[in-house]
Amino acid sequence: MILLSLLLASCARDNIVPVDNLPADSTITQIELENYINKTHIALLNRKPTQAELNQSLQQLDVDRYNRSIRDTYVLGIQDLDRSKWAIWQFLSDRILDGIDTTQVRESADIFQYRVDNSGTQNEKDYWQWLLDRTNNNLVALEGWYNQDSTYNSLVGWMVRMPIYDEINMGTENFVVSIYQHFYHRYPTDHELTQASKMVDRQWGLLYGVNGNSKADFLNIFLNQGEFQQGLIINAFESYLNRIPSTIESDKHHHHLNNGWDYLKLQRYLLTSSEFINE
Repeated sequence: MILLSLLLASCARDNIVPVDNLPADSTITQIELENYINKTHIALLNRKPTQAELNQSLQQLDVDRYNRSIRDTYVLGIQDLDRSKWAIWQFLSDRILDGIDTTQVRESADIFQYRVDNSGTQNEKDYWQWLLDRTNNNLVALEGWYNQDSTYNSLVGWMVRMPIYDEINMGTENFVVSIYQHFYHRYPTDHELTQASKMVDRQWGLLYGVNGNSKADFLNIFLNQGEFQQGLIINAFESYLNRIPSTIESDKHHHHLNNGWDYLKLQRYLLTSSEFINE
């Protein structure tokens, strides 16, 4: 994500081109096209393209540099790679889990399994099994993400239930505040903090008109609010266009997400926009 931000910043221009349309007198030079390919690979794969990938991408996009449907097919081809799905997980980890990678998660699962198998008491075994289950559920969600069986919301929901998220955000209130900051881009209100904390502490609470009494209940309620989608849109604009969306843009994409779009479609829309090309 840092590499992407640096590259985008180095290519920034004074005037933002509207997302949907290139100016009538616009030209896309060879250097700009190569730069676009570099940026899309970094955004989608967390690395620059190989020379072979660069040549293949140039050949694909050179059919018509101004045709957005060609760019859409190009980006979709990269999105279909497992590396691209891993990169989305890793970018999330960079934001909320201090950048741990999937190898570390699998190593943690192995350690927890060893502790379960070698526990001296039932209480000790139950504790390690609890940590193992949370870690394995994240890995299951990740595999589902690779296989297109898990949604982005599910991926987020299991990532914030990993033991390391509790270590980073120790205590019930810190956990709730961090969830709101990461995904709603704001602090919770007093009411939200009180009711969400009750749920996380296994007491009955009422949030957005829905009752719950567990961390799972809280996250299910939280992730299914429109404000979560608004936060997702903000994150995508900040990641790929280095700015926050306007109210009109936010409302437009929120409507799309409520009518068939998913995170990958939103990502593809931004990465095929003229604004991303001209950054």
